[in-house]
Amino acid sequence: MKVRRGILHYASGILRNAFLLTMLWVVCATEVSAQQEPQFTLNMFNHMSVNPGYAGLREAICVTGIMRQQWIGIEDDEGTRVSPETFVVSGDSPIRILRGGVSLTVMQDKIGYFQDIYVKLGYAYHLNVGEGKLGIGLNAAFLNKSLDFGKFKPVDDDPILKGGSESTMFTDISLGAFYIQPGGLYFGLSSTQLLEGARELGTSVDFELRRHYYGTAGYELSWLRNPAFVLVPSVFAKYDGTTAQVDLNARLIYNDKFWGGLSYRFQDAAAVMVGMSVKDLSFGYAYDIPLSKIGGAGSHEIMLRYCFKLELEKSGRSFRNTRFL
Repeated sequence: MKVRRGILHYASGILRNAFLLTMLWVVCATEVSAQQEPQFTLNMFNHMSVNPGYAGLREAICVTGIMRQQWIGIEDDEGTRVSPETFVVSGDSPIRILRGGVSLTVMQDKIGYFQDIYVKLGYAYHLNVGEGKLGIGLNAAFLNKSLDFGKFKPVDDDPILKGGSESTMFTDISLGAFYIQPGGLYFGLSSTQLLEGARELGTSVDFELRRHYYGTAGYELSWLRNPAFVLVPSVFAKYDGTTAQVDLNARLIYNDKFWGGLSYRFQDAAAVMVGMSVKDLSFGYAYDIPLSKIGGAGSHEIMLRYCFKLELEKSGRSFRNTRFL
């Protein structure tokens, strides 16, 4: 038994080091740009919306909401805010009878006069691997994309730009795998918009979804002299086949209640993060400091999470005894 545990521990260590080296290569070898899907600074709390394999791995029912207002201060000629705004609510739960977990994610993403509404339904199958648990998941995704042509102000008279809002619907799937160890190691790989659907939006705009690839990894490092402090470095990478975006994060957690951290997104922004946890409720805030001219006055992000475990009480076993009949 000891030999088997030693082999599993050794294999887990090799797996951890290989993945971290892979992520380091991604950081060093790619350049940064924006993709179709929205970005989040608090990505370490948003695994569920990009990786269906994460569903149910925390052995709790969790609901997470994130609101992001990006590049505050960018407006059109009439004073209407056209900077990106994103709202996402995701929930997941383990289902023992299904040997895995289920999930639901609803997201709204607005930029300019475009608006996207996502609904994702997912399932993940759980496997015990080494000292941790692996989730392999699939999402069925529905995306409604709309554009309000009436808000454009053309220089010349254009009947197309005098119309109202036009919308179209996409159906897609996502695949992902996510691994968690009790000691604080996690990593995940996933891909969204696998079908790369194409639709016509109105009579003048053709829109084609691009496949996105995600990779993330993190690890908890505790101080031996003061175990109340835990440092959690992590990396989050996104690639759409043409451009890549990489975030480097570091959070310092005190007594499992309060935390603060920094994040750096290559060639785009640096961010300050703070948060706290009270029993089953967690709160987080991030402010992005733009490093490019398009950044406006920065970006704000707020996260709220509620998790609770369902512990079913075992019913007491009763016995009949002729002495008490």
